[in-house]
Amino acid sequence: IGSGISQPDPMFTVRRLLQDDNALVRAAAVRYLEQTDLRTRLDLGWTLLGDPARVVRLEAARVFAPLGRQGLPEQYRSQLKKALDEYRQAQLVTADRPEAHLNLGLLAQAVGNTSAAEAAYRTALRLEPAFAPAYVNLADLYRGLDRDEQGEQVLREGLAAVPDEPALHHALGLLLVREKRLTDAVGELARAAELDPDNPRFAYVLALALQGAGQPKKALAVLEAAHRRHPTNRDLLAALVTMNRDAGNREAALRYARELSELNPDDPHANALVSELTGG
Repeated sequence: IGSGISQPDPMFTVRRLLQDDNALVRAAAVRYLEQTDLRTRLDLGWTLLGDPARVVRLEAARVFAPLGRQGLPEQYRSQLKKALDEYRQAQLVTADRPEAHLNLGLLAQAVGNTSAAEAAYRTALRLEPAFAPAYVNLADLYRGLDRDEQGEQVLREGLAAVPDEPALHHALGLLLVREKRLTDAVGELARAAELDPDNPRFAYVLALALQGAGQPKKALAVLEAAHRRHPTNRDLLAALVTMNRDAGNREAALRYARELSELNPDDPHANALVSELTGG
């Protein structure tokens, strides 16, 4: 039985926050637009490229940067170019910091300038050889260019500099999965999950790799341990349902399916799983 109280429309809330008097609130609301479709992003956030507050304009420029690859009308192109130029200048104020060049690399990658992105990430690493995000993003850039061999080299260089950085182990594990080197991949993904047990995504991906490597019992053990730490994580619960169901553990699968449904009673996928497992 429902409570009778309708849930607020999240986009209504975002629309209100985008018009808040506090510039920091508006900037945070702009970040949410990254999760929306192009039409919503344009309708709700485009005018913030000209916001009176610089912090809002810079955040809007970052969020709208991928539109630089779209066939925008001239008026919009010139507006976006002005905003992106301001963003670049803001980063160059702290050009002695690797974070600035990471941001420039992300911006260049967003607008499709891969050579500029590569140069920016390399500059970040020259400034700080232990700056893990630059290794991860450079390897991801190479992935998009079908240059995983170079990406692997970059990640291993990063691990030589920062051996206990979980994000580097995780990124290398994903690369090895793509190359179907599952035994090596599992080792890297397991190390990432060990180093950062508070990141449920690391455990989830490790479990999928273990299942793919023919180790379903270990996969379930990883998921169960992660679920105890993160009892409301939907990805973990969904994986527990499907892996237990596929292993013939229908009672366990149903228990986790009900947990998943209780988190969001209106989720059709979770309800369908409960129905399937109860024969409804």
